Amino acid sequence: MTKPLKPATTFEQQLDLLEDRGLVIADREKAMEVLSRFNYYTLSGYLFSFRKPGSDDYEDGLTFERIIDIIEFDRRFRNVLMYAIETVEHTLKTKIAYHLAHSIGPDGYLYSENFRDADKHKETIARFKENVEKNKKLPFVHHHLQEYQGTMPVWVAIELFTLGMLEALFKNLPTKSQKAIAKEFNTGPVQLASWIENVRYLRNMIAHYMRLYDFGIQKTPIPCKKHHAAFKKTTHRVFDIVFVMKALYLDANEWDTYIVDELERLFDEYDEVIELSCIGFPLNWKTILLKSCPEKQVAAAKE
Repeated sequence: MTKPLKPATTFEQQLDLLEDRGLVIADREKAMEVLSRFNYYTLSGYLFSFRKPGSDDYEDGLTFERIIDIIEFDRRFRNVLMYAIETVEHTLKTKIAYHLAHSIGPDGYLYSENFRDADKHKETIARFKENVEKNKKLPFVHHHLQEYQGTMPVWVAIELFTLGMLEALFKNLPTKSQKAIAKEFNTGPVQLASWIENVRYLRNMIAHYMRLYDFGIQKTPIPCKKHHAAFKKTTHRVFDIVFVMKALYLDANEWDTYIVDELERLFDEYDEVIELSCIGFPLNWKTILLKSCPEKQVAAAKE
C-alpha cells in the first residue's frame, strides 16, 4: 500500500519539532516570522547535513540563526552565479550563431541536412517554433513575421533559443563545426558539449531555487588538458561547474573584477557561517579562478 502523507503542521509545531531535535532557537517570534517566508521543507534540506550520525537530532549547539544565514548566503551565491551564467549563455549564442551564419548561411540552421541527426534537429526546430509563437508580440519577432514570413537569420533566431536548445543544437552539429566553435574557448568539442550541459544543469538548479550549499551535483564537466592543468580535482560540488565557466567567460577583466571579486566579498562576509568545502571551493580558489594569472593557476594546482 502507498505510504500515507504526513499531516500538515503549523509554524508552532514546526518550531517545536526543530527544538526537539536539538536546534537552538533563541527568538521563537523571529523564527516564526522566518518560517512564514521560508518553506519548512527548504529549511530541512539545509539542516540535513547537520544531523548526528544515525539520528534525526542535530549537532550540539547548532542554531536557527546559522541555518538562516547559510540559506541567505546560498541565495546571494546563486545570484552571482546566475549573472555569470547569463553572460556565458550570450557568448555561446554569439559564437554558435556567427559560425553557422558563415558556414551554412543565415537560414542553414533550419535544414536537417546540415546536422548529424535529422530527428533531433526537427525536435530542436519544433521547440524553436514554439518559442516564436509564444513571443510573437516581441518587436523583433513581429518584424520577421511581417516582413520575412517568419524566417529569421540565425543571429536573430538564436535569441529565442534556451540554453537546453543551444546544447541540443551544438551536440547535433557536424564534428568540423563543433571543433571550430570549441576552438574559440581553447578546448575540444567533447569538452565544450559537456560544459554547456553542466552550465544548463546549474542554471536549472538556480532557476528552481535549489540548494547549492553542501549539495552533491549530478553532473561533472569533462576535463580539458589545457584548462584543467590549473585544477585537476573533482569535488562533485558546484565548484566543478564554476571552474569551467571561467573558460567560457571570455571577458577576463569582468570575470576577475566582478565575478571573482563578488565571490570573495560574499565568502568574507559569511566566513564564520559557511565552509568553502561545502561548495567545493579549495582554500586557494581565488588563485585558481583568476583568468589574469595563468602561471599562478598552474602553481596552485600543484599545492
